[in-house]
Amino acid sequence: MDTDAERQDTIVDAAGDLIETYRDLLTVRIVEHTSMGASISIVGLITLLIIVFVLIFSGLGAAWWIGDVMNNMKAGFFIVGGFYTVILITVLATAKSFIIPNVRNMIIKKIYEQD
Repeated sequence: MDTDAERQDTIVDAAGDLIETYRDLLTVRIVEHTSMGASISIVGLITLLIIVFVLIFSGLGAAWWIGDVMNNMKAGFFIVGGFYTVILITVLATAKSFIIPNVRNMIIKKIYEQD
């Protein structure tokens, strides 16, 4: 009877170790995904900031140049503003059917990516 009790204790201890190991593995995966998400977010924000500055300065330069060529600064700025408006309308028109699903799928793939 002692051997059965010892076997049960061994099985219970092994099951407890297995549960603890699984919990530790889950914690490591959560930390890995969280750190990956944070690092990707930081890189994305830095990239977005650089893109904003590039668009601002290239837009101002293009508007100034077009205005100088046309001898009408206001027209240059309105033409560049109209160009940005067309881009904005295009993005908003395709966001629901194209951009949002693709970004969502990319995020889901990145979350469930296994090494």
